[in-house]
Amino acid sequence: MGNPNPKIEYLIPIKRSDDTTDPLSTKILGIRVPVHIDALVRALPNRSAWLRRVITEAALAELMDKDGET
Repeated sequence: MGNPNPKIEYLIPIKRSDDTTDPLSTKILGIRVPVHIDALVRALPNRSAWLRRVITEAALAELMDKDGET
């Protein structure tokens, strides 16, 4: 049975840290990386936008065929 009185103040949209407009997935990709890579990424001023960009570029380059389909 769900909570009959949920706290909706936690449901505010998250402000995006980049200028992209594509809808974001409701599911989170979570990965572990080596410690030295983690330190480098966490030092970035805009790491979410950077991670989103590099993952998108890699997925398009490696996972999409020439016609843009999976």
